[in-house]
Amino acid sequence: MDNHHIRLTRRNAGLPTLEALDTDLRNTSGAHRAVTALLPFVTLGVFAAAFMAHWYWLLPVIVLAHFVFAVAYLHDAAHGSAGLDAAQTHWALFIVGTLMLQSGHSFRYSHLFHHTHCLEEDDMEGAPARMDLVDVLLCGPAYLPKLWAKALREASQRERHWIMAELATALAVFGAAALAARWSMGPLLYCVLVYLGGWAYPLATAYLPHYKPGAQPLEQARTMRGVIVPALFMNLTYHLEHHLYPQVPGMNLRRLAMRLDPLLAARGLRPTYVL
Repeated sequence: MDNHHIRLTRRNAGLPTLEALDTDLRNTSGAHRAVTALLPFVTLGVFAAAFMAHWYWLLPVIVLAHFVFAVAYLHDAAHGSAGLDAAQTHWALFIVGTLMLQSGHSFRYSHLFHHTHCLEEDDMEGAPARMDLVDVLLCGPAYLPKLWAKALREASQRERHWIMAELATALAVFGAAALAARWSMGPLLYCVLVYLGGWAYPLATAYLPHYKPGAQPLEQARTMRGVIVPALFMNLTYHLEHHLYPQVPGMNLRRLAMRLDPLLAARGLRPTYVL
């Protein structure tokens, strides 16, 4: 990824390099990385168990947790901070993306483009941040398909092959779930809930994290301070910190935020405080 835009933003804000803040912020334990990778599969199993127990009211909550865990892992994989080599990263994007009926490679392409062109006119991932709330909600069904189409037009040939394979796999999973409905509605219900949940992406990943962006470098994204809410969302609420230092794994963003707190306060930044 071209980090020129990110370095320029940090320089304009007068912030230090990551190494000057904490030389250990890039590092995570193997056990922690393994748990993070397994969580999307755990929630998939919990969904199956809840369906078989007829706890249908719990299924949307499980899918929400499933989304959070999967997106958090895809986020780290996309930025190369999940502790994987290049080949492992390709398969992680493919497998975890498929769990969400998405293209992990399309996500990586649009997300890294978002980082280097944050909220500019051609930043399609960040576009909802410039919309009214009603328009954000209405753009949900077309949001991910548009990102897929953009990646297919602009990504490298190898990336396009992965994206086409992911699209074909997602359609095959949906088709298999529909065929299996004569024996169990569980797989089809999972696919429907995941598909509908994808409509919330522009709200959850663009509008809220960049709510009412300003013109200054530190006003492009928002950040929250708290214990429960950031933990529930796998530290994805530390969005400004992530934009400033995207090489930091999600599990270390809280520690990064603590290092940055006095520097941000000195520049007049007031985080949002939650539980």
